[in-house]
Amino acid sequence: MDTRNETYSRQCRFLDDSYFLALYEAFIAAFSDYVMPFDLTEQQFRNHIILNAVDLNSSVGMMQAERLIGFTLNGFGEWNGISTVYDAGTGVRPEYRRLKLGTQMFDVMTPIFRDRGIKQYLLEVITENKNAIGLYEKLGFYTSRTLSLLHCENRLIVGETDPEGIEVRDVSEPDWTLFKSFWDGGPSWQNSIEAIDRSRMNKSFLGAYRGEDCLGYIVFSRPFGRIAQIAVDRNFRGLGVGSLLLKAMIAETSDDSTPQVINIDRSMDESMTFFANRGFTEKLSQFEMIREI
Repeated sequence: MDTRNETYSRQCRFLDDSYFLALYEAFIAAFSDYVMPFDLTEQQFRNHIILNAVDLNSSVGMMQAERLIGFTLNGFGEWNGISTVYDAGTGVRPEYRRLKLGTQMFDVMTPIFRDRGIKQYLLEVITENKNAIGLYEKLGFYTSRTLSLLHCENRLIVGETDPEGIEVRDVSEPDWTLFKSFWDGGPSWQNSIEAIDRSRMNKSFLGAYRGEDCLGYIVFSRPFGRIAQIAVDRNFRGLGVGSLLLKAMIAETSDDSTPQVINIDRSMDESMTFFANRGFTEKLSQFEMIREI
């Protein structure tokens, strides 16, 4: 019997914290055959929710006979000074795809969020996922930029000699005003200052110092070596400061981890060249997409 056709029992509803385990199970099922499978533990899924400011009470699920068959996880905050809802994961179980469930969920959510005063919807989608891109374009999303996920599967390429007079120290309280002055472009939602603050318990902060002057910094998830942010003062680039920070990160991560840079703006040519010269390659790319509500 094909339960896909049981539309009479299918409904879209807002969820709450009691759906956490059902969401986790549906999330794993929905992304099991994805371009990059999300094989998250229950705790990692919880961290994902915290990182992305997901409100389960404002996230939706598509139910069939009380079984969660599709979902959209929604995070909330400011993006470029605009009240924003962030899609932290829209998925449908494989056996229920091509039934326009994604469109139905967005049709339920959008007018409610508009009434709450939220101005825009933000998401990322893997560039190879043509079906999802087509759906989002029909819903009015446009591509704002392309993001890359980089990884270094082989040995990190750094100089043998560290820059003289510069040492790496733990950063107890990040000076975001200073750090932002090092940026060449803005981070993605999950690497934003707000996201880092939400997930401080899972992050390490290191700074490269000459005396009391910070010349660069790195923020990464331990113990896996997933880089959220790294930047160096423009006046001190080309001296090995960035490489020194990468080496310090590697020293703090597990031996079997693969260093990654999650969702870096591909248009940041100097940063992309820096990582390429140190042995990083692109694993996949994503479109960052936005639509007005």
